Amino acid sequence: MNRFARRASATAIFAALALGAASAAEPFATASVTSTTFKVPFHDEYQHGWLTFCNRNNQPVTSGKLATQPFVWKTISSAAPPAGYRDKTARVTLYAYQPIQYVDPGDWSGVALTGASVFSNPDHPVVQATGLDQPILGFTRAYPAHWDGLVEIRMMYTAIEKEQLPTPYAAAVIRVTGTTWTLVAGGGGSCSAGKGVSMETILRVAGNKATSGKQSLVSSSHSPGAGTSAGSAGGHSSGGSTAGSAARLASDDASTGLSGGALAGIALGALALVWVAIIIIARRRRRASASAS
Repeated sequence: MNRFARRASATAIFAALALGAASAAEPFATASVTSTTFKVPFHDEYQHGWLTFCNRNNQPVTSGKLATQPFVWKTISSAAPPAGYRDKTARVTLYAYQPIQYVDPGDWSGVALTGASVFSNPDHPVVQATGLDQPILGFTRAYPAHWDGLVEIRMMYTAIEKEQLPTPYAAAVIRVTGTTWTLVAGGGGSCSAGKGVSMETILRVAGNKATSGKQSLVSSSHSPGAGTSAGSAGGHSSGGSTAGSAARLASDDASTGLSGGALAGIALGALALVWVAIIIIARRRRRASASAS
């Protein structure tokens, strides 16, 4: 497999993540948590920054089941992405790589574990997983952890209309034993230093809104009171507050939509046509009145 294995990412919708800069004020520990009972036998020269895994309660996670889906709920980096991959067009994705002894880390095989995420804090990017993302089990079956049971987890950077960066990347190392995994290098960071929203969530919410809108139109055309009810139901997503935030992001800044200037131009053009039509009708009525008299 190509060492820069990619997952088809959803870039049709352009989302600006505005979740507040206050979270960036919280200190972030840059030192990694390294296992005291196991020493990682390799050094990855392309790594820049450590990854911390977090659960749904924003608490650090250092172990888990291989079959858990997604692999981890949230992943945050101790290091900022390179220049050009830090603004609202930037995306981060979580990958698993198979360490191979005597082979350069840049030539290891890797597979995406999550979709791409937008993130709030440019100094500490976040990959936010969803229920659509993969457990680590599929990767370990396809790419067995031959080297002491080790798997390297990487956070890879990309951006709209830019190539995915092969290096550098933030990383963590886990060790697979039986049906479980344990963090042996990485961690040490605050799970509250940043937030992220998966493009999977943004696209799903945008699709739900479009579907709800169509259903509302159909209902209102058949029943006078149905439109209000359907519109109200469509305003609440089963995804909770995260889905609500994603919906606002998608609606506030959609790259596939018309710009504000284009919409204003269309509106002015429509008004001009209406005004011309009114003038023509008024003139015809005056002529008709004059002929009748």
